[in-house]
Amino acid sequence: MKFFLTGLLLLQPLAAYAVYRCEFNGTISYSDLPCAGSQLDLSHEPSTPHSDDHQTKNERSEVSRLQKLREQRERQDQQIRDLAARGAAARERKCRSLALQVKWREEDVREVTLDKAHKAKIRLRRATEKFDSECR
Repeated sequence: MKFFLTGLLLLQPLAAYAVYRCEFNGTISYSDLPCAGSQLDLSHEPSTPHSDDHQTKNERSEVSRLQKLREQRERQDQQIRDLAARGAAARERKCRSLALQVKWREEDVREVTLDKAHKAKIRLRRATEKFDSECR
């Protein structure tokens, strides 16, 4: 749509140019450049100041509309970036907590008595698996 509007804006000023009627060997052609013995064809009037004002007003309103759309898109992009940053921070906090639990379980395995070592190793394995599944 951007290219369409740009093309449309570039074509609009063409209406203000003069059109020359050229006759050569009985053949009539029209051109924007004068040819030998050409005459100005007034069937295509250049735009009037009133139509220029209307055109300018339309262009300004279109620019304003496009500016508002761009600002809205930028706000939405910023909201998405903010949500992503909050999610990443929450994940980081959770991973630090899980890493701390793994550390504590490792300490428990080292310090536990022989009769409770099996359960401590199971808790360590589970904490490690949870950390690995959520943080790696």
